[in-house]
Amino acid sequence: MSATEASPPFVEPYPGYAAENKGPTILGVTSAMTLLGIVFVAARVYSRVISMGKIYLDDYITLFSITLCVIYVGLAGAAISHGGGRHLDTLSPEDVKKALYYTVISFVPGVSSFTIPKFAVVVLLRKILNPGRAHRMVMWVVSVIYGLLAIGMLVINFAQCTPARAQWLDAPGKCWDRQITVDYAMALGIYSVLFDFYLAIYPTVVLFQLQLNWRKKLALSSSLGFGYCAGVITCYKCYTLSGLLEVVDFTYTVDDVVLWTNIEANCVIIGACIPCLYPLIRKLFGNSALGGTSGPTGGNSKSGGGYRGNTGRTNTVVTIGSYAKNKGRSRSKSISQLDTINDMDADSKYIILEERSFHCSTAELTEPDAVAANVQNEHRKPERVAKPDGW
Repeated sequence: MSATEASPPFVEPYPGYAAENKGPTILGVTSAMTLLGIVFVAARVYSRVISMGKIYLDDYITLFSITLCVIYVGLAGAAISHGGGRHLDTLSPEDVKKALYYTVISFVPGVSSFTIPKFAVVVLLRKILNPGRAHRMVMWVVSVIYGLLAIGMLVINFAQCTPARAQWLDAPGKCWDRQITVDYAMALGIYSVLFDFYLAIYPTVVLFQLQLNWRKKLALSSSLGFGYCAGVITCYKCYTLSGLLEVVDFTYTVDDVVLWTNIEANCVIIGACIPCLYPLIRKLFGNSALGGTSGPTGGNSKSGGGYRGNTGRTNTVVTIGSYAKNKGRSRSKSISQLDTINDMDADSKYIILEERSFHCSTAELTEPDAVAANVQNEHRKPERVAKPDGW
């Protein structure tokens, strides 16, 4: 074709082809999911502050994860502003480069945003379920392997083309067979599904072994088992990956992966936040939340590390796991409900466990107070929570 010859006019393969644009839908859904994640993270942090007085490692992990989600949505929005979500052959060469650039870069916070919050879930389960030593080792080995696989995905994301900018057509280069990248992403997805289901099934099995009423079991299992939802979403995302093997219309097709990556990340973050919201729920709805009875407790009480008695029927706070012996007077500001009294520690003091934002805090009673509390417990016949053996 000569330089003076005009380019052939663009012909739509079918009516409406040039107008197809998934960008606004993807941006709207990812923004809404990220906003929902922000609400849950804020509620989690507030619950921790009102119950524990400060935030902990797993809270910082969720805060960092939701920040990654915000960055991911920002990069996805930049790609969409240059034609992401539209058909490749309807864009100018410059828009194609920018859309591909922001899409490739966005997968760094994208992959990190659904990987990192799983570690917050592991830390949480480690605290509240207090697994045995062997199980703790298994949990962390599985977590570390998953983290290494995710890092490998980020490396492949840029190493698949030499130079890396050849991915967004900014320079000539050579790229791997796309099958390698898709297969690795599929392997990471399958491992992620198994990890999600493990993090959901483990607390469900433990909770259903405890002597609690069905309402408490259902509420606690649902809050700790939100990973089922994340696992199902990851399954669907793996299904969409197979469509990337022979794709030519990259800007239009890859946005499905962008969408489901963000949905998966926010589901994991929300699942990590829900178990920590009990103090906020109790503040909003009172002690009747999760099957308890409302109303203030009566009888004698002791502030600080003491306890409050109750003349009549009372709640038994759900207690899972335990902390190491506390040498101080109390791990929390007050004990509002009496729970099962465990064995004496080395100082001949009895330990009472209490649920505080699904974390166990302890208070020490002197022997006479503990004996009196035991007598009171026998009259009340409280629900006793037995710690499962082994795993």
